[in-house]
Amino acid sequence: MPKDLEVLLRTTYFGAIMMLNPALVDAPLSLQFAVNSPPKTFIKTSGATVVMTAIVKVMVLPPGQPPVQLSSMTMEAKFNAKVSMSGKRLAVHADLRRFKIFSNQSALESLALIPLQAPLKTMLQMSVVPLINNWTKRGVRIPLADGIDFIEEVVEYHNGFIVIGANLHFSKGLREMMAGSSDIEPTTNTSTV
Repeated sequence: MPKDLEVLLRTTYFGAIMMLNPALVDAPLSLQFAVNSPPKTFIKTSGATVVMTAIVKVMVLPPGQPPVQLSSMTMEAKFNAKVSMSGKRLAVHADLRRFKIFSNQSALESLALIPLQAPLKTMLQMSVVPLINNWTKRGVRIPLADGIDFIEEVVEYHNGFIVIGANLHFSKGLREMMAGSSDIEPTTNTSTV
């Protein structure tokens, strides 16, 4: 957690910490994120968007004791998702576009959370989103036989679906590919008239 965010959290929840136990003022703080429903994906001609909702808990970590929850809030995040094809893999890159947090307990606490919006968004952009992108950039392998590759890849966004296309490039002849495959036996076709 960046130091300025920790100071802001400590300032915001100072009263709650003092009411719990004044000895916890210097105890470390923790943020816990948990997605509480599957992300929703929207595809339009302008691109793909992923909207997710998560519960964020602010915890104080007293030494030698179980963590104590100071607050629980709902986080809504909206990501632009760019689908790409590279080689034989389909990958996604996400960019955080909108971010909002609000309290699960009271409207008054939601007002107190306004100063936390910008630092939490920055933390997500600098630490969480790169983790997601490192995982999604590996992509999903598209099954193609050895000797066949995609070239001139194209990704088109339409309302409700994405079209992914490419030309095929054969680096081996068909007979060589079949001979090199362990599960396909090359056959010779002969016919008599």
